[in-house]
Amino acid sequence: MKLTVLGNYGPFPKAGGACSGYLLEYKDTKILIDCGNGILSRLQKFCPVNKLDAIILTHLHSDHISDIFIMKYALGINKNIQKDIKTVPVYTANGDKYLIENMNYNDCFEIKFIDEDNSINIGDIKFDFIKTKHPVETYAIRATSGNKKFIYSSDTAYFEELIEFSKNADLFLCEVGILSKDKNEEILHLTPQEASDIANKAKVKRLVLTHFYPGYKSEAIRTETLNNYNSIFELSQEMKAYFI
Repeated sequence: MKLTVLGNYGPFPKAGGACSGYLLEYKDTKILIDCGNGILSRLQKFCPVNKLDAIILTHLHSDHISDIFIMKYALGINKNIQKDIKTVPVYTANGDKYLIENMNYNDCFEIKFIDEDNSINIGDIKFDFIKTKHPVETYAIRATSGNKKFIYSSDTAYFEELIEFSKNADLFLCEVGILSKDKNEEILHLTPQEASDIANKAKVKRLVLTHFYPGYKSEAIRTETLNNYNSIFELSQEMKAYFI
């Protein structure tokens, strides 16, 4: 599998950056995971929108879905012009009815709700989900193909079940939306220390951090992780591909 980081900021991007969005590919299958601000433009550098096999929206916060409301025009309007434009399945967390009802245009999307009790198969990739600890319904993702396993934490506070869910992952893409010095109980995001603890206990093979607050310096995130993680890690880079 190949994962391209299209955007890695939250809850808003720095100048020239983009919010959450990741393109996962295997063979001819192309899946967009989250579609925050700036993602539609960047996606098209790698994949025409109408070539997506599916979109997964882990939750309905704006920094993870805002560009879906523009993408619907890229697909819906083209559907009138190019008759062969296919309907794209969108697997989404449930939540705000208004947002869900306004995602679609000209039936460009087939909206399906994520159920953590059921796996889905897209091409040769199997997806499993676990509900995370966040203010709205949110899901972490496990994508498996053959003997390779990719985990995306999405947004979450620390919870023990994520350790087992991420066990022996080949690549663990984990959010670090807050530094420990700024953390309180109301902030339902992971710190680099907490992400390191999960990765250590899950014995993941590769840790890649994401969902950076633009006001933090990379060095502060790196230092907190270095002090807590037992192996090699990296801070995700926008427009970089990671092979799983």
